[in-house]
Order: sequence, then C-alpha cells, then structure tokens
Amino acid sequence: MSRVEILLASLLGLLLQRPIFLHSRCSWLMLALFVLLIHPALWTLAAQDPAEKAVPVITIVGSEVDYGELLQGEVVEREFEVRNDGTAPLNIWRAIASCSCTKILDFPRTLAPGASGKVKFEIDSKKIKPGDTRKGITLENDDLEQSKIRFIFKAKITSLFRTDPNPILVTGLYRNEKKAQVRLLAATDLGFNILGARSRNGEFEITDFEEVTKDGEYRIEVTVPPSDKPRIVKDPLDLMIEVKDGRSVVVGRYVEVHHLESIQVRPERVLQFGNKDTDRLLEEGSPGTVTKMVQLINIDPDLDLKIQKATLEGMPEGVILTTVTEVVPGKNYRVLLTLTEYRSEPILRGKLVIETNDPANKSRVIQVAARFGRR
Repeated sequence: MSRVEILLASLLGLLLQRPIFLHSRCSWLMLALFVLLIHPALWTLAAQDPAEKAVPVITIVGSEVDYGELLQGEVVEREFEVRNDGTAPLNIWRAIASCSCTKILDFPRTLAPGASGKVKFEIDSKKIKPGDTRKGITLENDDLEQSKIRFIFKAKITSLFRTDPNPILVTGLYRNEKKAQVRLLAATDLGFNILGARSRNGEFEITDFEEVTKDGEYRIEVTVPPSDKPRIVKDPLDLMIEVKDGRSVVVGRYVEVHHLESIQVRPERVLQFGNKDTDRLLEEGSPGTVTKMVQLINIDPDLDLKIQKATLEGMPEGVILTTVTEVVPGKNYRVLLTLTEYRSEPILRGKLVIETNDPANKSRVIQVAARFGRR
C-alpha cells in the first residue's frame, strides 16, 4: 500500500470513530478545508513513491561521430559509450548494424543505475562505396521512451585506384577460355604497391601482373577457364595493397563473367508492342503496320547457323506476320514481326518459336505481347 493510500485510510478511520463530528454544518466545512489543505501534501507523497520512479533511462555519449577518412579496404575497430541515467537496471537486448559493413563485436547486456558500458564494433570499409557515408547502430532496450536508440557514424571512404575497364567484364563462348586486360590506375597521391592479386571464389586466374609506372599504374591479365554450361557469375578480384604511409588494405573489384551460349538472341525473352507502338496504327497517314525485330547472332566459329523455322503461336491468324532474313550467312539472322491491324482486345499474347540447327539448343522461345489501349 502506498503512502497516499495509508493516509486516506487513516483519515477515513478517524471520521468513522467520530460520527458526531459530521452532524454539524460547521464540521463539514472544516472537513472540506482540511482536505484542501492536505491535497498538495498527498500529491507530494505520491510523487515521492519510490516504486513509480524506478525506470531505466538510456543515454548514448556522443550519439553522432565523424571518423574522418578511411581507405577503402581498411578494417578498423571502434566503440561508443552507453550509460544508464535511470533508477532501475537497463536491459539492452540487441545491437543491430544498418549494413553488412559493420559487425557488432560486443555490447553490455545489463547496466545498473548510473553505470556505463562500451559498444564495440568493426567497420569493413571494402564493403562501402567510395565517398561520404553515414551508417548506424540501433540499440533495442527496455527504456520505454527510447526503446530503439541509434548511434550514427560518418566517414569518407577513399579509393586508392580505379579500373579500366569499369566495370570489369569478361565475355565469350562458354566452352572456350576467355581473357581480359585490366588496368589499375592510381586515384590518390598516397602511393602504394600491389603485393598480390587473386580470384576470391576461383572463377578466374591472374595469368600476368605488371607494374607499368611506379605508384601510378598496374596491368593485370585475367584468364577465365571454360565452363560446362552457359551462365553469368560475379567474382571479386582481391588486391593486397601496401600504402606508403604504412597502412595495408585488401580491396575487391567485381569481375563479371558471361559464359555465353553459341547463339545470342536479342531480345532474349520478351518482345512487346506497347501502346505507343500500336497507337501509330491509328495515326493519319500511317502505313498500317508496325514492325519489331528479333536478332540472332552466332558467336561459335564452328557453327554455320541456319534458322529452319520461325512460328508465332497463340495469336489470331494474320495479325502478326513473321519474316526471316539472313544478314550475314551462318552468323547473323533477323526475325521480323509485323503487326498488321489495331485490335479491340486490350492485349494479345503469344510466343515466337525459332528452330535452328544449333545442336546444344535447337529451339528458342520468346514471349510476344501486343497492347491496344485506345479501345
């Protein structure tokens, strides 16, 4: 029972023991005056109730910090202080980083009233793009007023070099070996040496490495072995770099490898006559047709490409006509699709099936759609 409840119960007991006291009008006035006089004291006692004051209050000491310049590739450890300014124990349930570049190393799970602790974390700057950045760590806790409080850190990420080409792209027939030359050009005056280079996931090899100009330019030859099937992969080129000021970093640049099949089809999956295309059929002076093209390019030197048939399925007969044209014998074909009329249906759908003599993939299927938005 609180102090206020005890005082009110005592007062009620006193009145019940003196019923005569309540019989006169004067006595009622005196009672009312007495209650008014003690009213502030009742609320003062309520405010002093220790059970109601026992709450945690979380405070981050320096809630936003600027760490200045970091070289891309540096891995650094940092920390910040968190304090309990309340009167009850503070429980911190989780520390959540805003991106994968930040790894939480340790944080205090419980802080007694008046106590403080350190949140320790690691910043992996190779996972951050060059330039100014702003990241955060959120502490989930049992302070009802600040149950999710955030620490912010800022930094400027500096890249030591740029690549040419950018991005690094290696393409070729999937069953053949592929090569690419990559230049690494200094982007700062810090000066650095490249101690080594490697494929992080083994999708390519470094077959040549040369310092062209000291502290200025390196040349790397990337060789991609054959693949057992067409596919697209990304694999970081990791560079071990020693900076002249004594810092060492590991920096990755993605190498994108396209293991291509023999026949390249453009567009690859979908061809659409949109409203802008079909609206032209309604314009004054329109030729009455709209044509789009599918192109097939042969990159296999051992294949003499032939298109045997191109069929449009699922469309009303005669609405879209197909024509096959050989641009470069054995190497380049075009399939023309000509829309001949404006339809009342809002959309038509079908598929274009192209049969070739490619032994690895004889049939190519492209989804075809035509939209008619004015009717």
